[in-house]
Amino acid sequence: MLKYQLLFPTFLSSEIYCLHIVQLLIELFDISEKEAFLRINSFWEGNDFLSEEDLIFHESPEFWAKTIYYEESNWWNFSENELIPRKID
Repeated sequence: MLKYQLLFPTFLSSEIYCLHIVQLLIELFDISEKEAFLRINSFWEGNDFLSEEDLIFHESPEFWAKTIYYEESNWWNFSENELIPRKID
């Protein structure tokens, strides 16, 4: 059972998709579940994902995990050692 939750509105498909992103954040960047939820919630605060047509479904979960984690919005143009994790509050 998860200790943390998404703090933006979702429906079943988008919630599952976002939880997949959370899992990838944990696996790819060796961060805690708490940090992964903090990152996704701060990145998408104020948004809702209530439709099959939502923006999140236009990219892969791995794309979103890296976009949420890295400071550089065009992270794919950098080598891994040049990338900086996005600061979170």
